[in-house]
Amino acid sequence: MDWPDRFHYLVVGGGSAGCVLAARLSENPAATVCLLEAGPDTPPERMPESIARENYLPDYFSDERYWTDLTVFRDPVGNRSQRQIVDEMTPVRYEQARVMGGGSSVNGQVALRGIPSDYDEWERLGATGWGWRDCLPYFRKLERDLDFTGPLHGKEGPLPIRRTFPKDWAGFALAFREAAAEAGMPYHDDANAEPGDGCFPFPRNNVYGRRVSTALAYLDDATRLRTNLRIIPEAVATHLEFDDRRAVALHALVEGRTTRLAAREIIVAAGAIHSPSLLMRSGIGPAEHLREHGIAVVADRPGVGANLQDHPLVGLGAHLKPEGRLDPQLRNPFLMYARFSSGMEDCPAQDMKISLANRFDPSAIGQQFAVVRVGPDKAFSRGFVALKSAAPQIEPFVAFNLLADERDLLRMRDGVRLVHRLLSAPQVQAVIHGAFAGAYTRWLRALRSAGPAGSGISALGARLLDAGDVPRRALMRLAFPDGLDLARMTADDRLLDDWIRATVLGNWHACGTCRMGAVADRGAVVDPSGRVIGVEGLCVADASIMPTVPCANTNLSTIMIAEKIADAIHR
Repeated sequence: MDWPDRFHYLVVGGGSAGCVLAARLSENPAATVCLLEAGPDTPPERMPESIARENYLPDYFSDERYWTDLTVFRDPVGNRSQRQIVDEMTPVRYEQARVMGGGSSVNGQVALRGIPSDYDEWERLGATGWGWRDCLPYFRKLERDLDFTGPLHGKEGPLPIRRTFPKDWAGFALAFREAAAEAGMPYHDDANAEPGDGCFPFPRNNVYGRRVSTALAYLDDATRLRTNLRIIPEAVATHLEFDDRRAVALHALVEGRTTRLAAREIIVAAGAIHSPSLLMRSGIGPAEHLREHGIAVVADRPGVGANLQDHPLVGLGAHLKPEGRLDPQLRNPFLMYARFSSGMEDCPAQDMKISLANRFDPSAIGQQFAVVRVGPDKAFSRGFVALKSAAPQIEPFVAFNLLADERDLLRMRDGVRLVHRLLSAPQVQAVIHGAFAGAYTRWLRALRSAGPAGSGISALGARLLDAGDVPRRALMRLAFPDGLDLARMTADDRLLDDWIRATVLGNWHACGTCRMGAVADRGAVVDPSGRVIGVEGLCVADASIMPTVPCANTNLSTIMIAEKIADAIHR
């Protein structure tokens, strides 16, 4: 068909939020909708197997489907200037999705909502209408829960959610669950119905071993047949065009050529790193910073790029005895999630998390290892996103400032000690050969990257690990030279803090950089309807508008945000 010179709605970014927005807004046959995604499309009948199959992070160690030039500073000591960070820290690669479905196409498929206090906090911070009672209907709208019914669950939404219950858990997860219950985290079947301390099966957007991303759930074949919806993959947004203070068009590189796409309403859903970058390149952001890069100021919004948050985590590994290992036929390694209260002053209840994967990866050697990660679910540290250049091909400067707030470090310290105690419990010791510090290691990454040769080395290593105590200990010392003496490390604050700072990772839950708030709040970027304050015709609807990080993986909350804002636009 002939496409209009000006769309009603232009959605920038086909990630977890963008797919939802495109699907919901195009339900109105009178509205023309255009969806742009920087990466490749993944239609249902041509979904790549590496995305569709049950996997922890598909292609995680390859360069496909990610922004390959994006690096970040974890800066675990925190609160340095941008210049100090560059001079003193080393950037690391950050795996940000660049594919239709965004994070929902490459993540661990965890469908946690968070807890009611997360959203009530958003409302207290100025996001009027985003309290728990306001958000729950949209959590219900998005989901088709295959396990539970009742007022807290949706049964008709596009996103299926199910759990792997303890009857299918491996020996390690069962033993750890028992130890956690003895430590005050009782088991419950439904994490989304029990807001208190406890341990639970992970709810996941996965149906019997097949990932269901928002690209699949929302952009199904019937939706793609709508004559009022245009989907443009491999389209990289460069900047927004304004007529005075109204956004009127987006400029993007499509198949190597600059293309201008005009719209009545432009909705940015490019994620917590690229959404603020696009706004700043287009003249919306801290005025002084924009002028430093020669960018004309359209709206001075100092909050653009500020308030960057994530969940800091560290990992402890366990080498499993055969009776502790997951049956290879069971594809889901994510078995148990636990939340607990630190009891620290100025910290809310249920502010900490533990996640258990009963398999590191599908390789022969990865089958023998489990990973237990721990950290603050309600983190207080804040980082920022800034421009390195006004050029759109230059990735932004990103500093997470993990552990910059001392409360995050102190709670992480206590969390590691708790996990060590649980790993030392008799029932857990009965199913493991030993535990060690560190979940991500260079040698495991190298094996994943080495193709057939890596598979052969992995198979040989797995046989050696099962050959008896002497070869097992030798191989473990080679692989983990600094990670075996957990008792010594956890008994010494300095050693423990040094290890935490050296190994802390974010959880790929970047959010907060275009936060919602009251119009009078100078730090807010969007109002509670998602509209960018100070301009017209422009919204942001993704994880960047979260005022604070929820106590959960952020994917489901991001989908909820898109559902809620799409509903508001329809009205």
